[in-house]
Amino acid sequence: MRNEPDREARRRNVLSAILRHYIASAQPVGSKAVMLDIKEPLSPATIRHVMAELEAEGLLAQPHTSAGRIPTEKAYRFYVDCVMGVPRLPSEMARHIDRLLLIEDALPEETMSSASRILSNVSKSVGVALGPATSEKLLEHVKFVKLSEKRAVGVIVSKPELIKSWLIRLPEDFSQTELDRAANYLNTEFRGWSLRAIRLEISKRAEEARAFADAVVTNAARLLTEGDLDVGEPDALFVEGTAHILNQPEFGDRERIQALLSALEEKARLTEILNACLSAAELGVQVLIGRENPAREMQSCALIIAPLQYRQRTVGALAVVGPTRMEYDRAVPTVAYVAQRCSQVLSFN
Repeated sequence: MRNEPDREARRRNVLSAILRHYIASAQPVGSKAVMLDIKEPLSPATIRHVMAELEAEGLLAQPHTSAGRIPTEKAYRFYVDCVMGVPRLPSEMARHIDRLLLIEDALPEETMSSASRILSNVSKSVGVALGPATSEKLLEHVKFVKLSEKRAVGVIVSKPELIKSWLIRLPEDFSQTELDRAANYLNTEFRGWSLRAIRLEISKRAEEARAFADAVVTNAARLLTEGDLDVGEPDALFVEGTAHILNQPEFGDRERIQALLSALEEKARLTEILNACLSAAELGVQVLIGRENPAREMQSCALIIAPLQYRQRTVGALAVVGPTRMEYDRAVPTVAYVAQRCSQVLSFN
């Protein structure tokens, strides 16, 4: 009688063989294909018995009575958590990615666009890059310049790389000295803060400052919140390789593909999905398989997502969207490596 470790090893070998075949072919896998794949000499009858056990546990499904088995979402989760281990990106692939990604003096938007294209090409799925929202960029320097009576222009420099100017119309006139004092206050107090956090905090401080007649704080708040500075601009989003999805046999169902394409094309919705995944994730790569994804449109897919960081602060995400029948041991280290290198590029700017 075989002991329990041997039995578990056999089950794992059979399941791994079925996963490999199904990922490659998208066709149900029979006992003969498994027998030719695994090293342990097993009869077709023994393999069928193991396959029946795995099916009873919800790891395999049989689409037709006479057909072989296909993996379930539970099988892919088992593979990612217990079989795959920590896959490493081949050094040759890492060098290839570096050549495409590490372009001197590239703007953040160019880096994000390159990242989404690399992820798509390597994974043969959809590559997505979600860049930093304007509101989450960090203040480096702000300056106010008087234009005419009751009109000024603000210029703000933030990281990752953003230079933005906006027109300010005020109900009263400001001297250039008053404008400089307000800018100096913001630069001293809030350098390194996100623009969203500055707006919240400066409004709070302005309320308190009015009680003490602190004109510098009050003026700084008015200058930063008046005019057409829009810190609520949408995140930069880049999507590459949608055609890869269309070529997958899993997406022959019209309603399923339409829902997915709508989510990929509607930038606000896709941004919302990625941000929701990021907020629930720990640092590092997260793999959501099928119905693990809270977004209904993505529940026929696998989503591999990693945070994009600027100086240890999460400001965006990189992701691959593909069928649950994905080469996880290829896609996971690719997403992790590209996210790491993009984060380094942004942080060095």
